Amino acid sequence: MLVRLTLASVMARKLMAGLTVISIAVSMFVLFSVEHLRGEVRQNFERAVSGVDLIVGARTSQLNLLLYSVFHVGSPSSNISWNEYVTLANAKSVKWAIPISLGDSHQGFPVVGTTEDYFTYFRYGNKNALDFALGQSFTQPTDIVLGATVAQTLGYQIGQEVVLAHGSAKVSFTHHKQYPFITVGVLHATGTPIDQSVFVPIKSIDGMHSVHQTSTISRHTSEHTGNDTHEDDHAQHDTIESDLQVSAIYLGLTSKISTLQVQRVINTDQQAPMSAILPGVALAELWNLMKGVETSLSLVSSLILLAAMLGMLTMLLASIHERQREIAVLRALGANTFLIVLMIECEAIFLALSGCVIGYVMTNVSIWLLADYVQTEYGLLISPLGYSDAVLEYVLLALGLAMLLALVPALSAYRSALSNGLNAK
Repeated sequence: MLVRLTLASVMARKLMAGLTVISIAVSMFVLFSVEHLRGEVRQNFERAVSGVDLIVGARTSQLNLLLYSVFHVGSPSSNISWNEYVTLANAKSVKWAIPISLGDSHQGFPVVGTTEDYFTYFRYGNKNALDFALGQSFTQPTDIVLGATVAQTLGYQIGQEVVLAHGSAKVSFTHHKQYPFITVGVLHATGTPIDQSVFVPIKSIDGMHSVHQTSTISRHTSEHTGNDTHEDDHAQHDTIESDLQVSAIYLGLTSKISTLQVQRVINTDQQAPMSAILPGVALAELWNLMKGVETSLSLVSSLILLAAMLGMLTMLLASIHERQREIAVLRALGANTFLIVLMIECEAIFLALSGCVIGYVMTNVSIWLLADYVQTEYGLLISPLGYSDAVLEYVLLALGLAMLLALVPALSAYRSALSNGLNAK
């Protein structure tokens, strides 16, 4: 009977109740979206690199090394020589080593020079291996592999010719047209910076720059001397190739126990000044820097929910005058205080719960509609909103606020209904 009375009372004021439910739904949509987005951003941070025991680079801060080597933000203070990379790779405690060379780009997407070991040993997320949506890894010096976002944004397919540019800016005045690459593979989406990266053989970086410099020197020399510079071209190429530079190195160790020891050895080596960092520790430090923004977003969302609940309170208070005869009749028929208060409380809970359900549905519909766009534009992989402790906490918060605020109109209705409700016209 209580449920029927509550539903009948709500249906009698469909417009006002509907507007209240919509305002609560929008508030819950914002709350759910912010909380889910916060969680997804954190997961994308944490899943950016997995299975890598140490990241080694030139002597710099922990965050700077993490940012440029994993997220391709910023640039290294200096590079590591190829000989130093070989020395690390051949160390007894090192199982595998992946060199990373940065500094070039294509249409604003960073170019990563590396070896085939990158696709063999690198892991992301819960130690997920990289796999190819199309094609395969590079086998020739002119082969190139594209991240999922790069291929989707630029519309590239297998066999597409790609010309790289010097520098990391989207607009570059130096293009390596003398050394074009051919697309041989496209990776599956990972929700990490890999999606927005272009991968080439690391020795091709040296060859590309060598061809560019040799071409410039040859053209300049021929303009002044008119001599054949073929032998000089080879000499220039050999010199540059022998001086190959590495921006960072991913290390996998034979034993996890030796991680801290190897890190200390690298960090204290005076002959080769390098920094070795633990990716998990660096990621946690980077996330802590964003705690202020995260807290601010949660606070704004909570204030929006409170505003919606105050709107519900206003609606209930405004409806008390219209419901005085209804409540007075119920009192005259023997309804006690508890029943009157409980009916209005149930109405508030019904409105709040309806708003929560609609807000939850709105969140998942928005994710379904915008997930591909967000991944393409921002490289953020967003999964559907499922059950979580945070979702349950927000629903309970909304219901708790609804019950608390509904006490005001409930008690007001009880006090006033019997005295003047039967005389209302």
